[in-house]
Amino acid sequence: MGHSPHRGMGTAAQPSLHRRVLVAACVLALLLAGTALAVGAALRRVEAQQDLVRQRLQPGSEQVRSLLADVVDQETGQRGYVITGDPTFLEPYKLGQTAGETRIASLRRTFDADPGVLRVVDQVEADLAQWHHLGADPEIAAARAGDPARARALIAQGRGKAAFDALRSHLADLQTRIDSLHAGATRSVQEANAVLARTITASAGLLVLLVLWTGLLLRLWVLRPIEALRASMRRVAEGHLDEPVEALGPPEVAAIGTDAESMRRRILDEVDAARAAGAALAQHSPVVAGLRAELAARTGGTLPGVTLAGALRPAEGVLAGDWWDAVRRPDGTVVVLLADVSGHGADAGLVAARFKHRLTALLDTRLELDEVFATAAEDLGGDDERFLSCLVIAVDPLTGTLGWINAGHPPAVIVQRHRTGLEARELGPTGPLLSSVSSGWQVEHTTMEPTELLLAFTDGVSEARRGHEAGSAEFGTDGVLATLGGLGAWSPERAVAEILEAVRQHADNWHRDDVTVVALTLDGRPAAPGHPVAVPVTAQTGVAPAY
Repeated sequence: MGHSPHRGMGTAAQPSLHRRVLVAACVLALLLAGTALAVGAALRRVEAQQDLVRQRLQPGSEQVRSLLADVVDQETGQRGYVITGDPTFLEPYKLGQTAGETRIASLRRTFDADPGVLRVVDQVEADLAQWHHLGADPEIAAARAGDPARARALIAQGRGKAAFDALRSHLADLQTRIDSLHAGATRSVQEANAVLARTITASAGLLVLLVLWTGLLLRLWVLRPIEALRASMRRVAEGHLDEPVEALGPPEVAAIGTDAESMRRRILDEVDAARAAGAALAQHSPVVAGLRAELAARTGGTLPGVTLAGALRPAEGVLAGDWWDAVRRPDGTVVVLLADVSGHGADAGLVAARFKHRLTALLDTRLELDEVFATAAEDLGGDDERFLSCLVIAVDPLTGTLGWINAGHPPAVIVQRHRTGLEARELGPTGPLLSSVSSGWQVEHTTMEPTELLLAFTDGVSEARRGHEAGSAEFGTDGVLATLGGLGAWSPERAVAEILEAVRQHADNWHRDDVTVVALTLDGRPAAPGHPVAVPVTAQTGVAPAY
């Protein structure tokens, strides 16, 4: 018989809360750093313009005015001495000459980085020297020599006056240039102050937005998932045990939801156990205890070369028509057994126990697998009205060789995980249901890898449905694969637990039929981890007939 593939698409895992907080902190730090840099740059511009005004332009403007006053003092003293011959008039001339030289040197130092101003200062200095050379010095020398006529003649020539007028003109140009620079720098200070004020206002607004953004992220990432978790747990506390606790939010918060969901499932199991114990009282507990012990799996999940997990949830009491077990044959192969007797309760349990005892005893011989099954099927305990489905899977842990007999049972699946989804191979029927008149079962063969997961289940899983209408969806193989696809990484134990919970959530009546799930991996290793995948339920495949 063939086996059909199933595939599903992948979904990305949520980033952790630690990573989210780290990213948010980095963004916050970058924004704050950018804001600080912007404010700092605006503040430095204000300080630079203020320093330019205070340390250069304002002192420079005052120095030019003082230089003009010094030049006027020199001209006044020179003219008074030439006219009167009184030496006292030369004192302002000499003081003005010394002060002028000092002013010019100071202007050079103040505007050493401004070539335009320095050129005008050079021109003023040259004009001052020209005036001394053509006017002041010759006229003073003539007056000192007692030759007033020559002094008047020199004045009449007008060369000194022309040089002095040029000096005053260039001093006015220098004053105008520096005053213009001063006015421009003052405007720059005002503009820089305005930019600084806008930057500070924008920074304050950004800080408010960051606070609001941080509060929003805190609500989205932490408070809202916690509120949803509290609401779910409150519903459970109120007695709504069938409503799952959803694991929402980042992984750290979702882990709390996962733990709460595990607790809810444990409570449900305890409730089911209490209900089963109550039903067992009506089934005469001493007999029930013996039958239950016969039907219970004896492996404990410790067979060499495999990791095994299984669970059975009876529909009535503690006895079920389902049973599962795993045994090790003399040749070293591990055989997984899963059977489902029609009906449930004590009568079905008796048939199941009889068939299990016969089948497991034959598996301890060296008969071939098909011979074992045919011999066990010869005697179903004389109950012609009952029939059962059975799945026998023999796997060699060393080679991965797998042989199976499927007597009308829902197909087991071998599931492989790829990064793009799941691929499943079905171990379909190889013969009819077991009954007093059936025969002709064959052994089919395939192989299994250590990275694959073998999953077998009864029709209590595959035929679980929501509602009783004809069109209501059964859980089916696709539901099994969808559940596996939602796990980040799987193991037999986790696969069994999650499938049981998924069936419980899917079915309206959890106790309508016995539910059994068995999972196995080779070499004691869980199936390879990968990204979680979601498998769409698109078709029902391999569903055994309903009893």
